[in-house]
Order: sequence, then structure tokens, then C-alpha cells
Amino acid sequence: MTTLAEIEAAASMLPQDQKRKLFEWLAQQMRAKGSPAVPHSVLDIPPVSVGGIIRLPGEDDILGEMLEDRR
Repeated sequence: MTTLAEIEAAASMLPQDQKRKLFEWLAQQMRAKGSPAVPHSVLDIPPVSVGGIIRLPGEDDILGEMLEDRR
């Protein structure tokens, strides 16, 4: 492969995981050359578990209670 068109055609046939590895490699190459950071998406951030939902004791209508206490 010697042209960008040939590289793009070959890259389009890669499986998704290999495309991601290629993208990460290209981004690393760009950063190493002093280019500005490659933009990324919030979808690139792996999910994080912060635990389960905590139920407060008593009534569940907290908003109603807050609205009743308006002065």
C-alpha cells in the first residue's frame, strides 16, 4: 500500500476492534509528533459503577416536601 486511498480501503475492511487499535496507534503517532490532541468522545470512556441506588427512609416524595416548605 502506497497511497492514502489504498490504506483507507484496507482499513475499512478491518474488524471494529482492529480499527480502534489503528485509531489509537495513529493518535499516539500524532501526539508524538507534537500535533494537538486528537478529539475524543464521551463514548470512549469506559463505564464506571458507583454502586446501587440508596433509598431514603420514610416517604419517597422529597420534591413534594421541598415544595411544601416554600415561604
